[in-house]
Amino acid sequence: MKHRLIQMLWLWVVAAVVLGAGLVGMSVMASAQTNQRVPMVGQTVPLVKQAKKVGDMQAQQTMKLSVGLKLQHQEELSQLLQDIYNPSSTHYRQFLTPQQFAERFSPTHEQQQQVVDYLNNQGLTVDNVAPNGLLINAHGSVKQVETTFQVPLHTYQVGKRTFYANEHAPSIPASLSALILSVGGLDNSVQLHPLSQRVPTPRAGFAQPELAGAYDINPLYQAGIQGKGQTVAVFELDGYQPADISQFATKHNLPQPDLTNVLVDGFDGSAGAGAIEAELDIQVINEIAPLAKQLIYEGPNSTAGVNDTYNRIVTDNQAQLVSVSWGQCEAQSGAAELQTLDGIFKQAAAQGISIFAASGDSGAYDCNDQTLSVDSPAGDPYVTGVGGTNLQLGNGGTYGSESAWSGPNDTQRSPNGAGSGGGLSNTFSKPAWQVGPGVDNQYSNGMRQVPDVAADADPQSGYAVYCTVAASGCPTSGDVTIGGTSAAAPLWAGSAALINEFLQQHGQQRIGWANPLLYQLANNTQTYAPFHDVTSGNNLYYFAAANYDLTTGLGSPDVYNIARDGINGTATTGNVPPSATPTPTGTPTVPVPPIATPTPSVTPVQSPANVASQP
Repeated sequence: MKHRLIQMLWLWVVAAVVLGAGLVGMSVMASAQTNQRVPMVGQTVPLVKQAKKVGDMQAQQTMKLSVGLKLQHQEELSQLLQDIYNPSSTHYRQFLTPQQFAERFSPTHEQQQQVVDYLNNQGLTVDNVAPNGLLINAHGSVKQVETTFQVPLHTYQVGKRTFYANEHAPSIPASLSALILSVGGLDNSVQLHPLSQRVPTPRAGFAQPELAGAYDINPLYQAGIQGKGQTVAVFELDGYQPADISQFATKHNLPQPDLTNVLVDGFDGSAGAGAIEAELDIQVINEIAPLAKQLIYEGPNSTAGVNDTYNRIVTDNQAQLVSVSWGQCEAQSGAAELQTLDGIFKQAAAQGISIFAASGDSGAYDCNDQTLSVDSPAGDPYVTGVGGTNLQLGNGGTYGSESAWSGPNDTQRSPNGAGSGGGLSNTFSKPAWQVGPGVDNQYSNGMRQVPDVAADADPQSGYAVYCTVAASGCPTSGDVTIGGTSAAAPLWAGSAALINEFLQQHGQQRIGWANPLLYQLANNTQTYAPFHDVTSGNNLYYFAAANYDLTTGLGSPDVYNIARDGINGTATTGNVPPSATPTPTGTPTVPVPPIATPTPSVTPVQSPANVASQP
């Protein structure tokens, strides 16, 4: 009996040892899997290949990071967006609130905390998590950042330019690879640039009477439609001078605009080298939609600043429309950053926000080299890319003709010349809604095609602007003529504000994400022709043609016709003013009556995360 008891105890000891060893082995394996790292896709810096390494970064230098997180349930989101913009769906134009979007598609609080904990455990300081959980801002020393993402950071030189960048793709723990989409701020190799072009020799640019006459806006003005009740968010990476905005309105007999500044990430709102871009955007919106409210979102020209400014616009959810005149080519942006922005733009679409972005001013060569490329964010499917034309007026200041903007001798930005940005995305596939005559062409390769629409952009048929900011190169006289697709984008945003007001007066919802509607209008016979089809000219590579083309998209707007087509057959037209014929001829120019407000109302609004840094 005693022997048997000893034998049983011995067996128990052996079993315990075996079990313990197994548990230890499993723990080691789990630890190994947790500690395993994976490189991040789309996070290399293209410019590094052309550059010479000149040194290491200072170990204690502070870096600011913008960590992008992935959306959840993306298939469900794609289906919902299709339903929201499908007139046959019961969910048609049933837009979400930011809270509803976050609950359904943002990473959970637990997932956000996983990333926060990892960054904190590596010694980085987490500054804030965006309300929608898609961005986490953090900062730390170069040494801490290199350790966190296991990537060396160096300084590089190309020509006379010096920048810093990661030597190769950063890596993250495998356990976080399903959550983290991008790490912005590891390099400063590129910055967004304003997409405007100055006329070398002074000439009188188009103003509200000419633009309204050419693009058939006057019938809406006659009906009292001036953008009342609409809010346009203006994306800027520089400030502006309020006195210039006031003077422009006075000179052109326009109402003084209702402006509110929203300062992001500590930006102080001062007018710098890019101020002429901000003033162009504000002034064009003011003359197209005089009674629309404008929220001027101003952030730093950095990856974190760009991400946070877009995200602030969307999570604030105060604007129905967004005008963007800053961009850079897709290849320089990088796939990871493009996908981060895409998530923000999807939320905008779900909330019913229209985004109009300039397609670029370097023609088909947006990277300013010999490579065919398109601009971001115009290349994103949830953004309406706006190309450029040369507009010629007809008799009486009405629409005459347009050709694709092409300036092969204008090499101030690109060695190939200037022109309407357009071509094929290298990142985004051609969406299901991008169909119609001309869309399938000899260049089609299954990728997203840019632009979607166009408007006047050639500096030779440009816009009258008033700017006195010396840092922007503006003259002391203030009067300057500006072109570029960065003028066409606010023209479309302002026009959409008018269309929204018209639709709402007829019992309908606003446009929201504009692309599905624009292609629906082009693909179905309309009572009134919605677009001027631009069939001549080129953008240094692609040629304009009948219907859709890669220089001017579907064409330029007949604003009144788009508004009427939007309600045609689905709402009572009521006392709609008589129109000119569907083809653009002879609508009289009717000036917008001024509203007695002596100066622009400018209210600075500070980002909660940056109140302490504001003066």
